[in-house]
Amino acid sequence: MNKNTIAKTLIMKHLIKILLIFQLFHLSCSSQTEPIRYGNDNCDLCKMTIMDKEYACELVTKKGKVFKFDDMNCMVKYIKTTETTEADYDFIVVNHFKNPNDFLDVRKAIFVKGENFSSPMKGDLAGFSEMKSIEELKKKDSTIKIFSWKEVYKMF
Repeated sequence: MNKNTIAKTLIMKHLIKILLIFQLFHLSCSSQTEPIRYGNDNCDLCKMTIMDKEYACELVTKKGKVFKFDDMNCMVKYIKTTETTEADYDFIVVNHFKNPNDFLDVRKAIFVKGENFSSPMKGDLAGFSEMKSIEELKKKDSTIKIFSWKEVYKMF
């Protein structure tokens, strides 16, 4: 091999290393929700073990730090006590009441409160994605009240 080919090979090896390091750094800094491990993860406010799938919720910061909660009550209080705002988070999500493994963006979710909803910290709010499911519930339960995220935020 001549000196020119050796130099090009070394440069390519260094570029590949730099690209790999950049990619690892990018992956470690990305923010995303993560599954809640029921029976293992604790609420970041009240420290209780998260057990009820229907009411769990999560915050994910811009830097990718995940905070998990067993109830909307805890999550809203956490946001307020840490003096953060919605802008500080990439994700503010609640479990879908009917499909607890699906997260809903709280700004798009429809929240329901009624005598048949009983969450761990007595926030008693369930998240839904569509009014159709809620209308069916209202036929069976006259205590059902509907709230937006802004109303929920003011509630606690």
